[in-house]
Amino acid sequence: MPRLDVAFSSIQAAGDLVGGLVAGGVTAVLAVAVLVGGGLVLLFRRRDGARPSAASGLTTLRTQANVLLVRADEAVKAGDDELGFAIAQFGGERSREFGAAVTEARSKVTRAFQLRHELDDAFPESIQKQREWTLQIVALCESAIALLAGQDHSFTALRDEEVAAPERLADVQSSILATRRRFTPSLATLSRLADDYAPSLLSAHETAVADATALLDTAEGVADAAAGQLSPAGVNAVNDSLVDAEDAVRRAVRLLDAVDARATELDAATAALSTLVATARADLTEARVQREAAPDPATSEAINDAISGVEAALAGVASAKPPTDPITSLDAIGAAVAVLDAALASARNQKQRLDHAVSALGGTLASAKSQFSAISAFIAVGGRRVGADARTRLAQAERELIDAQAAGADPVEALDAARRAVTHLRDADALARYDAGH
Repeated sequence: MPRLDVAFSSIQAAGDLVGGLVAGGVTAVLAVAVLVGGGLVLLFRRRDGARPSAASGLTTLRTQANVLLVRADEAVKAGDDELGFAIAQFGGERSREFGAAVTEARSKVTRAFQLRHELDDAFPESIQKQREWTLQIVALCESAIALLAGQDHSFTALRDEEVAAPERLADVQSSILATRRRFTPSLATLSRLADDYAPSLLSAHETAVADATALLDTAEGVADAAAGQLSPAGVNAVNDSLVDAEDAVRRAVRLLDAVDARATELDAATAALSTLVATARADLTEARVQREAAPDPATSEAINDAISGVEAALAGVASAKPPTDPITSLDAIGAAVAVLDAALASARNQKQRLDHAVSALGGTLASAKSQFSAISAFIAVGGRRVGADARTRLAQAERELIDAQAAGADPVEALDAARRAVTHLRDADALARYDAGH
């Protein structure tokens, strides 16, 4: 019986529960909905606390764009005003680039305002599209501001130069006088070089003093004209004239410097030739011994031919009378010694090869440097008539010279690089002279 009572009680409780659920069905559903909704709200709140919403990020971006729009618009207006002042002070031609910059900046700002208007349309675009347009506004404004700032900096520099015109004019006039004082020493140097060295070595410098005189005369005339245009107000539109005068003085100085440099190079080549002659004679002594000890007739014959080449080159130098050409002599002996080196390579030990390379390197470098300067001067005089082939050989020779000087710890490699430089220089000289004659 107790079990039946328990079962009946359970059935009754179940009936009450079902009745309660039926009666309160709507309430239960609403309760569940509230619980679920509340959970979702809490979930999104947690997410918002960890990361700003897209709308919040867009608001910040639009604030930045609005600030830049104002700055860019003000910059264009200021640029218009500055352009008027620039034209009045520097003329339309020198202000042309500034005018183009103002026009381009205005176009960018106009487009930025168009995009800003479209963002304010009654039919807003998606968040993504709004973000893209806002970024475009930022980029357009920043570009316009940077464009005008660059031009403003340029014209500020020009104005500073105009204000400093009196001091620059004084410097130009002082430089003209100082350069003229170099004419007499330069003429004396050219006279000595003409007595000591072959005319072909001085062809690029024969008219150096006359050319420098003409340049300084031009500079002096320009400077005198500029002096008459100086304004007591401190704003002087003579900058272009002073630039021309300064350039003429620099060119005159370079001509006279080249004379001094040529004298130094040729004197160094003469000293290097004496060293190379002594080294070559020592090489001949060694070569004759090696010729007798050669392991086979072919090696002996190769050494003998190389000996004859060196002897002929030395005889040519010994018989030369002033004015001489130490560059050609260095090349002749250097080429002959290179052949002898190849013939003796198998017979020499490593130390002998290094010692010989050290001895031969000085003369080869002196020859290469002198030729490089001479050909550079010839190309400068020839100007655009000298084509790319000659200039390419000259540039390669310069690289080889740099390598030769950098390889001081390995004299064999340095000597090889210097010899390659000489070869490139010969090619450059031939090509430059061909171009100049056609």
